[in-house]
Amino acid sequence: MILSLFRLQVLAFRRAPYLGGRIALATVKGIGVAYAFVCATILGVVLPDLLGVVAPALDAVAVVQRAMLPALATVAVSRQVFQDVPTRGATAFLTLPVSRRRIAWGVLARSAPSPFNLVPLAFAVPFAVRSVRAEAGVGGAWAFALAVLAVVVASHALLVVWKTRLGAAPVRTVGLVIGVVGLLSHVQDGGLGALAGLGVLAVATLGIAYRSLVAALYLDSEGTRRTRPRGARLGFARGGVRAFMELDWRLATRMTFPRGVLSNAAVVSVAMTLGALLFAEGRPVDLVLLFSTGTVAGSFGQYAVPFASGFYDRLLTLPGGMDAFIRAKVAGLAAGTLILGAAQLVIVLVMAPASAWLVGVSVLFSLGVLAPASLVGSTLGPKPIDVADRLLFTYTQSFGAQALVAA
Repeated sequence: MILSLFRLQVLAFRRAPYLGGRIALATVKGIGVAYAFVCATILGVVLPDLLGVVAPALDAVAVVQRAMLPALATVAVSRQVFQDVPTRGATAFLTLPVSRRRIAWGVLARSAPSPFNLVPLAFAVPFAVRSVRAEAGVGGAWAFALAVLAVVVASHALLVVWKTRLGAAPVRTVGLVIGVVGLLSHVQDGGLGALAGLGVLAVATLGIAYRSLVAALYLDSEGTRRTRPRGARLGFARGGVRAFMELDWRLATRMTFPRGVLSNAAVVSVAMTLGALLFAEGRPVDLVLLFSTGTVAGSFGQYAVPFASGFYDRLLTLPGGMDAFIRAKVAGLAAGTLILGAAQLVIVLVMAPASAWLVGVSVLFSLGVLAPASLVGSTLGPKPIDVADRLLFTYTQSFGAQALVAA
């Protein structure tokens, strides 16, 4: 199964349009990954010598143990943005007499050899062999390396759960991530007990990731809640901005991709605000609050126009359909930004009332700058996006929007 998935990915790469651009991008990525891998390996070997010159009073092992969880947290956030889970290639096997469990294990194993998994291990293994072994013996070196491996496995499993289940079960997915992160942050250097705890946590998270993949591979298992058709109430026969907005609301609450993007935007926004108010002081707080409501406009806006749904076709053929379509997208982004701004305002009023005015500035900035820029950028996408897609990010699709938002 793993080799079959890999072969399909290679074929998709070779037969896709813009092969030259794909080759160039893959070459640049390969060079960057090789550079990071070599640098991590070298750093794992020479870090004690570097600290001996720069800061002789510091112990290399203690420094790395204190920095391990924050560093791996940074890796976990980066992998959410740049790493994908190859569920798209696995859908080719769903019509064959192949066990869903076997496909899920194949997807899980196929997504494992990622730079975000290999680079931390490239540092941890030589560092354990040279530095930890000299200080704590062979047993200590094994414990350190296995602890890093357990945290990397847990991080990878959380990625799989986030990418496959955020759109279907946002509350449970966010709760799982918070719970695992909380448990990791409380695991201290406690010898075999801490190592066993990390191992159990990694295995449990990996099991949840496997179950999430099995559930995600049943393409017709979501949306089991049936409601009576209300096409007439939606106004599909009359068109207008309201009809498009009601349809967009249903897509955002029922379909995996729109709901996943919105959930991700809300989680990131609230996490930014809480992190800034709890762990920073002064100007950084003001800067974070200034952009706190921009996640909906900056992320969901990138996909608002390219979202493809067969329900749009009838409305677009009515008089003024295209004008109503664009107006509905603008109104939808404005409504999402205002709702997020209200939630942010409650948080800031409780934790830092003097900074509440910055939420208003953030809303104005999001509506006046980020939303128009992302909407214009979303028209540059090369193709429509299936609203039932399971991949949370399609960065090749939204590159134009990202460039405009970044500017």
